[in-house]
Amino acid sequence: MDAPLAGTTVVEMANVISGPFTGMLLADLGADVVKVELPGKGDVFRQWAGDADSLSPPFAAFNRRKRSVTIDVRRPEGAEAYLALTETADVVVENFRPGTLDRLGVGYEAVRAQNPRVVYCAISGVGQTGPGSHRPTYDAIAQAESGLTSQLTDLADPEPVGPPLSDQMTGLYAAQGVLSALLSRQVTGAGQRVDINMLGAALAFQTIAIADNLMTGTVADRTARAKRSQTYAFVAADGRPFAIHLSTPQKFWVGVTDVIGRPELRDDPRFRAKLDRIRHYGELRSELAAAFGERPRAEWLAALQARDVPAGPINTVDEALQDPQVQHLDMVQPFGDGVRLVESPLLFAASGGAPRRPPPRLGEHTDEVLGSLGLGRDHIDHLRASGVV
Repeated sequence: MDAPLAGTTVVEMANVISGPFTGMLLADLGADVVKVELPGKGDVFRQWAGDADSLSPPFAAFNRRKRSVTIDVRRPEGAEAYLALTETADVVVENFRPGTLDRLGVGYEAVRAQNPRVVYCAISGVGQTGPGSHRPTYDAIAQAESGLTSQLTDLADPEPVGPPLSDQMTGLYAAQGVLSALLSRQVTGAGQRVDINMLGAALAFQTIAIADNLMTGTVADRTARAKRSQTYAFVAADGRPFAIHLSTPQKFWVGVTDVIGRPELRDDPRFRAKLDRIRHYGELRSELAAAFGERPRAEWLAALQARDVPAGPINTVDEALQDPQVQHLDMVQPFGDGVRLVESPLLFAASGGAPRRPPPRLGEHTDEVLGSLGLGRDHIDHLRASGVV
């Protein structure tokens, strides 16, 4: 059977991560995603490989399964071609600064005027309006201003860490919004605008920290979740790190103390109940770290897992890809010659998967896409000679 969004057309006018990730998530569901890029330059991530004709890992990471068309919407003929492309689209995704596409005459109102059924997803840094809406905003800024960074680093010596969380959270929420609007359109027959911003997405993702602050006044830091969930990380005698998640069930705590041969810790008033272990997290971590430093990681993991304690190695990315369970999931798949990427984790029992189209070369599908709009060969050649496509 076809993939769930087969027959759905998405026009993506977006760069870097948040918009392209949204488009890719929809492509993974079977949508035909047409990526509109600037002639000769393309998505900013293309340049990370040195030039627009090379395939950089960042571009490949967010652009599988798409078609690429080059159109310079800053030129009148380009704007006309772009609007013709959106005229029959089901979805438009863009992540320009608020007002940019409106000033070029290709924003939401221009698209909606000729396509009232369109679902138009506008992604911004901190919102379409407000005192900060005009500022350039990237992932690190959204993470910082939302409070997310404060839960990932030591504020006395702050350091940006980890993947582009705000960017990709925004893409996830945006895809959710697009799918909801498409479902609504089936009932009402009308499209609508969906607005999402990186700051809001990063805030919305922090459900526990914000609920805790609003209800109790607690301000989360980088240790807050670990304490509450009783999550620990240790280094074994062979220098290999691993993690344990004790959560709430008492059997996990009993299992850990038995494995390390310290059952008396269960009667220690500092550690007897979960709330005690939360209050004395640092002391308990020191006790456990000393014990877990005495034997190799593999021995500890085998013993912990035999007692049904949630435990696993802290892998690097390359180690994770070699993990037997990861390999069983078969999530690394070929996308064209020599290109292997991580696949979507979604599996549909009654639907097929989307074709594994490789990340497109810049403008690879320009003639194909413009031809489908009814533009003749001479017209396309004229646009190309003029630098419009």
